Amino acid sequence: MAAREDAFVQKIAQTFVEQVYDREDIWHIYDEVEHILDIIKETHLGRILNSATVSLEDKEEFLRTLRQSEYRFVNDLVEAVIQNGQAGLLKEILETVLFKISKHKNAFDAVVTSVQPLTDEQKERIATLTEKRFDIRVRNVVEHIDREILGGFIVNINHHVIDASVRSQLKDIRKKL
Repeated sequence: MAAREDAFVQKIAQTFVEQVYDREDIWHIYDEVEHILDIIKETHLGRILNSATVSLEDKEEFLRTLRQSEYRFVNDLVEAVIQNGQAGLLKEILETVLFKISKHKNAFDAVVTSVQPLTDEQKERIATLTEKRFDIRVRNVVEHIDREILGGFIVNINHHVIDASVRSQLKDIRKKL
């Protein structure tokens, strides 16, 4: 991403976060932004928005279908992207918004990779461990199943990793041998 585009992404995201930062429903707004981002990822809309073969009018139409949030702030964010002709940057803007809200509130989603689904008790213990170790608040525990880690778990939160997987332990043993 060029410096000019990055500056636009940061400016739009920061303006949005400043508007919603003190609201009681900030986490509902966060969830709404995350929902739009999920739609973009699941439908591969990012490719369309970045395509040189898709007209600006078509891109704007796609974005306006996303602009159906119950929150005026979210709709205004999408409209600002449309008005600035930066449809291809919407995904990056939304990701930046989510990161900035999490950073300001010091609350992040913990992504836990394990061989099998975790119990509620295990999720709570992992959240507590993560909060103590990194001095942050765990907002949600998001699970990913990956049979290749063989056992244990891997926690990713705010660019920090706790790797307590069997696969990682076996690699460590191999290095020592």
